[in-house]
Amino acid sequence: MNYLWELYYGGWVAPNIYYLGHAGVIKFGGIRIGGLSGIFNGSHYKQGHWERPPYDNSSMRSAYHVRELDVYRLLQIHRHLDVFLSHDWPRGIAHHGNKSQLFRAKPFLQREIEDGSLGSPPAERILHELKPAHWFSAHLHVKYAAVVPHGAPQQTQQERGQKRKSPRRGPSPPPGLGRGAGKGQQAAVKFTKFLALDKCLPRRSFLQVVEFPDVEGPLEFQYDEEWLGVLQTTHHLMSLNRQQVPLPGMGGNRSAVPNAQLDSLREELQQNNNGTVPHNFVRTAPGHDPSKPKPRGRMPRSSPRNPQTEQFLDMLGLPYNLDQQQPQTHAVASSPGSPLQGVAVDETVAANPEEIELDEDGLDDEDKASAEALERTAEAAKQDMADDDGMFHAESLHHYSGSTQAAPDSIMEAHARQTAHADSKGDLPAALAAVLEGPNHHHGDADAQEPTGTV
Repeated sequence: MNYLWELYYGGWVAPNIYYLGHAGVIKFGGIRIGGLSGIFNGSHYKQGHWERPPYDNSSMRSAYHVRELDVYRLLQIHRHLDVFLSHDWPRGIAHHGNKSQLFRAKPFLQREIEDGSLGSPPAERILHELKPAHWFSAHLHVKYAAVVPHGAPQQTQQERGQKRKSPRRGPSPPPGLGRGAGKGQQAAVKFTKFLALDKCLPRRSFLQVVEFPDVEGPLEFQYDEEWLGVLQTTHHLMSLNRQQVPLPGMGGNRSAVPNAQLDSLREELQQNNNGTVPHNFVRTAPGHDPSKPKPRGRMPRSSPRNPQTEQFLDMLGLPYNLDQQQPQTHAVASSPGSPLQGVAVDETVAANPEEIELDEDGLDDEDKASAEALERTAEAAKQDMADDDGMFHAESLHHYSGSTQAAPDSIMEAHARQTAHADSKGDLPAALAAVLEGPNHHHGDADAQEPTGTV
């Protein structure tokens, strides 16, 4: 976890593997990609990033919990996002897909879905305020697709009462999405296409190709000027204590980065290799040496400054603000011309009673009980997933298009079909099938068809 802290603002965790940071927005091929790292836990959400090495059994877990500051920064984004990535599912997302299939695959999730406790409330807010074209999540180890409408006309109290009496007619948009549409007006409907995939295991649905046929721009990562402006204007809000600095307007209006600041950032990026993210990965800790005996894990007492982060903050004219404890470093010995030559490496370890052993013997009774419970749950879920290959057949998902545009007429027709043809055996909305199938839909054997296209 301390390695990801070094790259709090994003960077290369390894050659050709880019990390968006605790929160971030980046461009690739003209596509804007946003992301939120971590898992939501209400106990830590409003705290600062106080965790630091040497971690204990509590802080090594809370360190990857989502913080309000990172969500606050994402909510300052006003320009359209094509893709959003998160570990957690947004709260309420299950109501916009085929819940019957999901309950068959993961029956133990039904109670949390029905009582509204499954998923991340901050991710739900980001979903409905930023309205990205696509949202991809992980966490629950099951393939699941959903389509979330935005900007639908506001329902009347009578209509909401009728909807409660007819639960099989598909989910209604979350309250507030129709704000701004006058009485009797037909607001334009936008969609977020949500997709989660299963674990990377044999005969599991862990891979799907999504096409973005209209992309323009170089196929390399580029900095996003709006996100850089957000980081500049919120840099002073960072807290390394348990108490988070008050966030202005968090419960109300979102603010935008001033146009003058955006223009200045855009000009600076154009002069700096057109904003291309440099391939400046460096190692900040020694790698595994298989020739040496397996060492017992010892928790470092500090996190080193990653040169990528220092270079990034220097580019923005911002002071380094991630020092939880000043590291002790030395230079790595390497051959001349090596990319590791002269790289600062932190090898300080906690050789004291506070030291945390990272092998399995260090698990306490509560951790062991939790691990055993998870293992039993996973085994039960495995037995219940005999029909997993049939979930979201090829005819509905293998031609899932990445186009960010949809014809309004076809969307409204899909809504009409959703109302007219809802299936009492499974509440997959026709809008979901219509949007995912697209014009080139072909029926066929699910195992015989493979998705094609480019990521």
